[in-house]
This record gives sequence, C-alpha cells and structure tokens, in this order.
Amino acid sequence: MKKINLYFGLTLFIGFLATGYYMAEYFKPEHLDNHVMRMQIRANHIYILFISLLNVVSFKCDLKINHKLSKYLDTLFRIFILIAGIVAVVAFLKEHTGNLGVRSWTLSAVTLSVVSVGLVLINELINIVVKKKSI
Repeated sequence: MKKINLYFGLTLFIGFLATGYYMAEYFKPEHLDNHVMRMQIRANHIYILFISLLNVVSFKCDLKINHKLSKYLDTLFRIFILIAGIVAVVAFLKEHTGNLGVRSWTLSAVTLSVVSVGLVLINELINIVVKKKSI
C-alpha cells in the first residue's frame, strides 16, 4: 500500500504541473474578470499539490503496529489520502463556477486529507498509551 501512495503522489504531482499549465493557458488574468473563479481554481490547484505531497510523505511514514487497531488506522489513513487526491482532481475540473456556496468536492478533498492526518495522530496516541501500560 505504501508504494501505491508513492506512485499516486508522484502522479498527482504531474497532475499538479499539468493543471498549472492548463491555468496558464486558459485562465489568463486578462481574460478572466471573475476574481472568485480565479481564486477557486487556484485554491484547487494548490490542494492537488498538498495532497500529492501527503501521499509521497506517507510512503516514508512507518506507523508502528503495536495494537490491533493500528493496522486498520494505517489502512484507512492510506485509503483516505488516495481518495482525497481523486476528489481534489474532480474538484479542480468541476468547481470553478464563481459560486463559493457550491464547493462540496473541494470540501470533501480537504476533509479527507485532514482526517487521514488525524488517523496518523490517533495511531500515535494509541501507541503511546499502549507503551505506557506495558511499562
């Protein structure tokens, strides 16, 4: 699963570069007066970078599996950041309408990435508690 995160993160990084090229060619400031739309597409562009880096960093993230629950948290953590990347790309493609009230894909991508980081922290807390009990 670690290698999947690495390859997916690198693929997302290439997607980040491609979306940057897309923005440079089709969303030029002189052709786009709607500043909200520009902000939306730029934010989604950065979210793709953020989630791609989370996936790459997760390759080196070696969660200690000292507890039965830790194995499930590790799997959930990795799946959530994979799904977050897919959702971030969909958000980039769909959510630059100029309407800030309708950004459910972006919200889902950010939420999934934050939850995945939270799962890593919960795993670390569980390992600390288990370690203290064994001492």
